[in-house]
Amino acid sequence: MNVIRALQDVRLRGTDQQVGDELLAQGAAMRYAGTRNPDTGAQQPPVTVRGAMAILNYALQNRSGGAASVGLGFRLRNDQWKAGQWDDSEGAASFVNDTVDAQDTGASDFAMEVVASNNDGFVIACVHKFDWVSINVGTAGVDGDGSLDRVVQYSNAAGTGWTVAPTNIYTDEFTVTAGTDVYSTGENLFVWMPPQDWGKVTIADATMGGGTLGYYALQIRSTDAPSGGGQVAALASTIEIGTLPVLVENVADNAVVSEETCFLWEPFGDAIVAYFSTANGGNSVKAEWRHAG
Repeated sequence: MNVIRALQDVRLRGTDQQVGDELLAQGAAMRYAGTRNPDTGAQQPPVTVRGAMAILNYALQNRSGGAASVGLGFRLRNDQWKAGQWDDSEGAASFVNDTVDAQDTGASDFAMEVVASNNDGFVIACVHKFDWVSINVGTAGVDGDGSLDRVVQYSNAAGTGWTVAPTNIYTDEFTVTAGTDVYSTGENLFVWMPPQDWGKVTIADATMGGGTLGYYALQIRSTDAPSGGGQVAALASTIEIGTLPVLVENVADNAVVSEETCFLWEPFGDAIVAYFSTANGGNSVKAEWRHAG
């Protein structure tokens, strides 16, 4: 049995994506020997993968000074998801895989939009449904004329098209309508309860961009891209995604959300995380967990 007793001063991951210093707990490390490519003879390096985890009880206290949404869950392993740019500029839309830049810690190396190029953006796709996306933006966007529009869409039930995300989202810093809400530096969050009709991509044509076949896809496009004087396209440094089996909105200040006995298991999770829609150094997490292979 392992115990978590922690105060959390960030909303979910802060700027700690792909580093781990702010994680509440991590699964056991399993090191797999490197393999050799039978065609080329090239030797692949060993791979370290962290194992599944289960939460057995928990208590989350909102001490943010007002009502807030709170949650508890897991980060999904990097080998379960991919990300890349959505390129709509040539008339035939395409997904450009940039997973390496999304998952490494290189500063400002993942493009989230293109200046003065409408309908471009990025896609995150996973073999499982996911509840949250946390992006550490290294270079903030700049929109010169205040006409910025961004839309979030998900692959539909048939996996053959896109459906606009609902409005009842816990934290949405991606959607913008005729505003100036550019991606700012630091953590940018999208937290939702996935809709029932979110389906895996089943076709690889231009509608779905190719490259995400068999994945649940989330698409974020700047339908009216940053433009006007001094416009700048936002660049992400690193990204994480995960699940939140505990997700409660409108929790009063000082109120506690808890379960004395539970078994919240994420077979593809490698770490435990907490979510508070309003950050405060007094927000607290208590939990007991164990490794669950």
